[in-house]
Amino acid sequence: MLAAPLDLLKKYVNMPSGSRDREDVARVAEAFSRDFADLGFRTELIPGKECGPVMKAEIGTGSLCLMLMGHMDTVFPRDMAVPYTDLGNGKALGSGIMDMKGGNVVMLHALARALPRLDLSRVRLCAVLNPDEELGSPESRGVILDTARRSFAALSFEPCSDSYRLTCARKAVSSVHITCEGIAGHAGNQYKTSASAIQALCAHITALYSLRDDSRDISFNAGLISGGTAENVVAPLAKAECEFRYFNPDYREELMRRIREITAVERVPGVKTSIQFIDSQPAVDLTEKSRRLLDLALRVSEEQGQPRHHKRVGGAGDIAFAAQAGIGVLDGLGLAGGGMHTTEEYALLESLPRQIDFAAEMIVRTAAAELAGAL
Repeated sequence: MLAAPLDLLKKYVNMPSGSRDREDVARVAEAFSRDFADLGFRTELIPGKECGPVMKAEIGTGSLCLMLMGHMDTVFPRDMAVPYTDLGNGKALGSGIMDMKGGNVVMLHALARALPRLDLSRVRLCAVLNPDEELGSPESRGVILDTARRSFAALSFEPCSDSYRLTCARKAVSSVHITCEGIAGHAGNQYKTSASAIQALCAHITALYSLRDDSRDISFNAGLISGGTAENVVAPLAKAECEFRYFNPDYREELMRRIREITAVERVPGVKTSIQFIDSQPAVDLTEKSRRLLDLALRVSEEQGQPRHHKRVGGAGDIAFAAQAGIGVLDGLGLAGGGMHTTEEYALLESLPRQIDFAAEMIVRTAAAELAGAL
């Protein structure tokens, strides 16, 4: 039997599950597997190579499948984990409380309410909780896409921010790793014959920020820089990990071309530059099928007296993988709150019962709409 929503939230927030802490994520997956089994789901733990397992749970025998999505990992490794802390003002603090332990708790309790109202001989439900979303889902994306191909729609339980936001559109993320190799030398005696890799890298990065284009919702960010050996040595090596984001997938090739052109310029004589492109999540924008899901969600919101709105967001998410199957997707069924990805991450506790009510109704109404041919 499921614990009460708040008790369940405390339980999972107090179980660290940093993306790279494989054993911790595995323990959380086992706990979620037990909770889904208590609801009558058939559960499976699909092992990963470097990350924890994917938790997959299914119920029903119908030919129509509704996919439910969540992730178990957080950006906080074990030594940074913040336990559940009631702040006393309708807020609670804790690592992953909003992103997205809370969303998984909403999913479980929404299912407990929805299952008695579903004809499971006509509809199946399949929940996929992955262990590596914060890393770009490198190992689980295949499971997500395969499940989506067998489904008619996907509901995702990522946070709804502090404004009860829904989204069907998330940006693509493409990474570019830049390496500059210079010529080392003493900073006081050999600076005329040396070549600073750091100087060249900084010049490249400054030029790359020109890629930002607010009119087209294109962003660029240099997030991690390393290099050099000592204060008094001209740096022989410097590296940067950068990313660019966009909604329109047609921009990808253009941006890659421009990055190649920018980094091909010799910023400092004697410094060689190389780049590597790494794709993370693809883009997903509002499609006609997703629009029907969104319209349904807004009707349910109005009926329940809890206003919600749609917003295209810059953060990447796993609905992008599900959308590649050509199905409608809707995100934002998780908790409201703020401070995501920081040690001050918090949830608005009033959103827990509200989102459970909303998600339960969405599960029932989405299944009914598909059975009626309205999706």
